[in-house]
Amino acid sequence: MYTEYYGPINRKDLKGLEAPSRKLQQGGIVAFPTETTYGLGTSILNEDAIKRLFEVKGREETRALPVLIANLDQLRFVVSEYPEEAKALAEEFLPGPLTIVMKKHPNLSPLITGGKESVAVRFSSDPIARRLVEMTGCPLASPSANMTGKPSSIQASHVLEDFNGKVDGIVDGGVAKYGMESTLISLEDPSRPTILRFGVAEQKEIERVLNRKVLIHPLALTLNGSSFFGKLRSVVRLFSTWEEMKIYLKMSPGSRRLILSKDEAQIEGKHFQLDGKNLYEGLRKADREGFAEVLVCCNPELKKDIVLLNKL
Repeated sequence: MYTEYYGPINRKDLKGLEAPSRKLQQGGIVAFPTETTYGLGTSILNEDAIKRLFEVKGREETRALPVLIANLDQLRFVVSEYPEEAKALAEEFLPGPLTIVMKKHPNLSPLITGGKESVAVRFSSDPIARRLVEMTGCPLASPSANMTGKPSSIQASHVLEDFNGKVDGIVDGGVAKYGMESTLISLEDPSRPTILRFGVAEQKEIERVLNRKVLIHPLALTLNGSSFFGKLRSVVRLFSTWEEMKIYLKMSPGSRRLILSKDEAQIEGKHFQLDGKNLYEGLRKADREGFAEVLVCCNPELKKDIVLLNKL
């Protein structure tokens, strides 16, 4: 398969989206940027395309797919109930980096929901993503644009690494604004709002809007990084201080290592400086260049970045 490359797309005029939207209307799979990471998309109305999306991504069909909408009016095609708690969160966060799980519409394909009675709904603030959904004419089934077991893609080149020749098109919108996933919260039972995955939208802000404490699903404490850290070719090791890292290096010399930190490296070696949204680029770099280990200094400088700290 030949993968069409569209862009770079200018968010001010959004010219050049006609061709990828036609691909989506015809049952194609197209990758595009959101404000969090790049996503894959295909029409929620085309079950053959949805099945292919699972195959291309290497994702089990029992794992539900998020649905991306262009506006809140499209919720009527996706969910059966729109609780007051969801309306409050939408007013504060949407469009933006929050994904809300609600009871699914009865006509929504069970392929999308993994046979469950709920669906995860995403309303991106990225103009490219919103216009693509709008031009396609229906919501999109839209997981992240990375092979299962690899870090998320935050720029078009990452998508090419995973999907060149496997998807119909890639829309280049530059580097994703946040470089981290959206926060995932379940309102399937609105009386028990539950965070399923930590992300850009902060827990304390969600609790402020809902005027209550939210529950934290046990998987939220493990899903952030373990889903791909354990599948990288490079071993990832975390340290609280530079001194801890120095002690480890003295005890275990010899391996080829990439050092990640938010501040300047205090240890000699290949260093990649984190800026809050390029963690996935650092991890992909380590894999591409064959580093045996990735050493991350989680010192106070890094701990100020709540989103990055949650991911690590």
